[in-house]
Amino acid sequence: MSENSIRLGKSTYALHHLPTRGQNLFYILFLVLSPVLNASINLFAFEDFRHLSKQGAHHQFDFLNSLSEVSGQLFGAMLVLLGLNLIFALQRRHRRIRDSLLLFGVFSSLYLLLNLITVSYGIFVFKVQSGDLLAISAAIYGSLNIVFLFWYWYFDYPDQIKHLHHPDHPCQIAFPIGRANHHGGWVPNFLDYLYLTIMVSNTLGPPENHSPIGDQVKVVQLIHSTTMLVLLVIFVSRAINTLA
Repeated sequence: MSENSIRLGKSTYALHHLPTRGQNLFYILFLVLSPVLNASINLFAFEDFRHLSKQGAHHQFDFLNSLSEVSGQLFGAMLVLLGLNLIFALQRRHRRIRDSLLLFGVFSSLYLLLNLITVSYGIFVFKVQSGDLLAISAAIYGSLNIVFLFWYWYFDYPDQIKHLHHPDHPCQIAFPIGRANHHGGWVPNFLDYLYLTIMVSNTLGPPENHSPIGDQVKVVQLIHSTTMLVLLVIFVSRAINTLA
């Protein structure tokens, strides 16, 4: 085994090509769920907006609908191109696959942000009621968790593998199991990142004994917590107030 690779279980990981091709493909497919959820949110929300616009605010609906269509087409085309680029990189085992992953994550995140702004504006303009608002909030909650899970994995996992090869190499996230198995060859899996993401969403902070160490993950967690706070205060509180 060369100095530029490490063996973990039955798999050998090249330090320049982390994570493995199979793991990259899994997280790519998982991340695709976010744009799909956002498209579903748009279909559901704009059908509601169209119905409510008949009571007035036609111009606002036309503007909002045009903005949504243009942004959807633009980001859809970009995501398709990036997806094709990722497929090519996976097949060729291209060393720059993390650059493609980064772009894919950035555009998925931007599409989520634009969709969140558009739907939020429509909710207040057309005074969407509690039932539909809760459904929209739940879908956005799921889409947000998918995107942030991707970023936690993207920034932290390569450092976890490198830490096995070089124990002095710092990780982005300190997991409690990792501390307990410092020399046991443990690395976080999908469930570990899912648990971290859901707990940050639900408590607006890291779960017990999970410590963000790297600057990149700290920034991701700050954005994550702030976004979930906005979702909780603006969306859910409005839904609860309209129940009366």
